[in-house]
Amino acid sequence: MSKASIARSNGLFVLMIISLVFAFLPVPGSFVQAEAGGVVAGEGYDGVRRIYGDNGEVLLELQPDELFIFTMNSKILEKSKPAREKLIGQYIREKFPNLKFRIVDWDENGIREAHFESSGVYPDLWFNLVANVSADKNTLFIDLTDLVEKYSFDLSRISEACMAIAYDRGMGQVLVIPFQINDYILFYNKTIFDKKGISYPYAGMTYNEAYEKARALTFGEDITMYKGYAQHPDFYLQHNQLGLVPWSVTEPNKVVLNTPEWVELVNNLARFYQIRGNKWNSTDDFFVLGTAAMCVDTIERLLQVTLHPEYVSSGDSQEWQRRFAQNGLQPGTWDIEPIPQLNEGDANTYIPNVLGWFITKHSKMQETAFQVIMHLLSDEVQLARSKDGIKGVLANPELAEHYGVNIPELQGLNLSAVYWGSNAVIPVRDPKVVGYTYWKVDLWKVFRQYVLQDGYPPDLALKRVENEHNQAIQEQLGQ
Repeated sequence: MSKASIARSNGLFVLMIISLVFAFLPVPGSFVQAEAGGVVAGEGYDGVRRIYGDNGEVLLELQPDELFIFTMNSKILEKSKPAREKLIGQYIREKFPNLKFRIVDWDENGIREAHFESSGVYPDLWFNLVANVSADKNTLFIDLTDLVEKYSFDLSRISEACMAIAYDRGMGQVLVIPFQINDYILFYNKTIFDKKGISYPYAGMTYNEAYEKARALTFGEDITMYKGYAQHPDFYLQHNQLGLVPWSVTEPNKVVLNTPEWVELVNNLARFYQIRGNKWNSTDDFFVLGTAAMCVDTIERLLQVTLHPEYVSSGDSQEWQRRFAQNGLQPGTWDIEPIPQLNEGDANTYIPNVLGWFITKHSKMQETAFQVIMHLLSDEVQLARSKDGIKGVLANPELAEHYGVNIPELQGLNLSAVYWGSNAVIPVRDPKVVGYTYWKVDLWKVFRQYVLQDGYPPDLALKRVENEHNQAIQEQLGQ
């Protein structure tokens, strides 16, 4: 045999060995199914699933191989079915063309959580606020840790501030994958500023500067009372820029509010509502009445009042147009900036108001659901959604650079305000420190009951709420 023939024979032999080796390597069926664009092999239900109403009527019918996606706490998804397709559905269809799925928002067709239990039919994927679920009270959702490890899903791609909430609520588990942030920004009415010749807000403006502007912009004209500043006190504390949590980070079963940091926060906002005429009502003073010079509200509100047709129903759009015709809040008369800063030179925004994806324990399509989550968290999808006005969770500068470029109604606004600065990061407590349960703290009482209604000074209001909760905790532990 010639040397060339021997070489060819040896080469063929090597190729055969390599082929045999790869033939016996374990290839997860789920990865194969992802490429096929359908349900993971072995997943699915035995028959048609039906969700029944209180009177036995069928509210929803699902096929055995249909992924059930339930969304809540998003006004855009609630008000607009086209938004669900634009922001979620289209990306699932592109990646998984053979996958049947249904997106249902809370209360659509009257469907609420109680109907899942009574019908024995639960969503596969559940979209909700990350902070709304904690491991100690969780009876619905799986720990995603095994799936994260199996698919080598890199959680470090997601912002530290978002993952801190997920880790703290998870108490050693990963119950949720953060997906989008409904952050807070500052809106301001140029017309009211111009009436007094006051300079407009800017990125990095301190609360001290905002306070001085608010004083000058709280005034009466003819029979109209203008307010300088409106910010919901509950959300101001809940999502505070210092990353404070109302529990001890070292002792279990203990609420801690009476500290210099918390007192500083409450004092900072309380002075705005001590300005005569600048009484807290709601941010409707800005958007509906057109009488507030500044207000702090969410990105969803931004998308609502700019009246993009895919995000606002035709009926709501007509109502908003009527309001704007009355209050003068037309395009060009208002703009946005980042929220004010506690100190000069800071660039701190709130603890993120983040929503994410949960997978239910009852789901028989858990791996299929996780593959959908992975795709929705891809750079490609997150960038596309940012272009459509949704703030993403990835630490990717491209998201900020291209925010809102696909939404004509957003053009002309200072869109850099949406991604400006860094979200505050909460401490991730050891599960042992969390204690008996993830105690609910009524932060709303600090301002709306004690400071604004009963006239308490901030330190006393905080001390009162702290004592009330710690007493209640000890009573519950003693039962």
